Amino acid sequence: MRILCEALSVSVEDALLLPAVSAELSGPGVVALTGANGTGKTTLLKTLAGRMRPTHGSCMFYASREDGFTGPPSEHDPTFRAEVASLIDTPPMARDMTLSEQLTLVASSWGARADRAEQADDELLDRLTIPQLAGRFPHELSAGQLQLFTVALTLSRPGGLLLFDEPERHLDEQRVEEVISVLEERASAGALVVTATHRAEIIERCDGQLNLGPVGSR
Repeated sequence: MRILCEALSVSVEDALLLPAVSAELSGPGVVALTGANGTGKTTLLKTLAGRMRPTHGSCMFYASREDGFTGPPSEHDPTFRAEVASLIDTPPMARDMTLSEQLTLVASSWGARADRAEQADDELLDRLTIPQLAGRFPHELSAGQLQLFTVALTLSRPGGLLLFDEPERHLDEQRVEEVISVLEERASAGALVVTATHRAEIIERCDGQLNLGPVGSR
């Protein structure tokens, strides 16, 4: 997948949320989205996810395979939705479903067979070192456990483009290592991963970096 942003900016009323940025992102690989707070990292991720529209400039996706999505990001397009998985805000969760049940529901809704979805979900929880939480409910988790689960929930569905807004939030160093390793594995499997982060140990492991700079620099 290749994404081309040309003089892309986003404003809401009189507030400039994302100053003009021009960049090319291509995968597979992991790209670190960096910059001071307030430079527009989250806004850019929401724009790539089709949840916000550019006020000026453009953003265009170019598929790397015939059945992939080509065009401006649009969450109303089913091909686009099938291509993009994002963890930007806390995703919706059912209070009365266990972690395992919710992961299986998401994977199944994107076409995985129920038995394969259950196996993949067990593998995800194990990979993120929280298999013991499979039978728990979201409201029973600590902040760090909930963060790991939201990462697993995002990865439980297919996606050629994965967008993360500081997936290391609330995590200690060991858990940060586990998260970046999982993202690297998805990139090795062919995905383009874009993750906003402030952590040097994550940035150093990424294949590329898009730095939005300090506040007011553009």
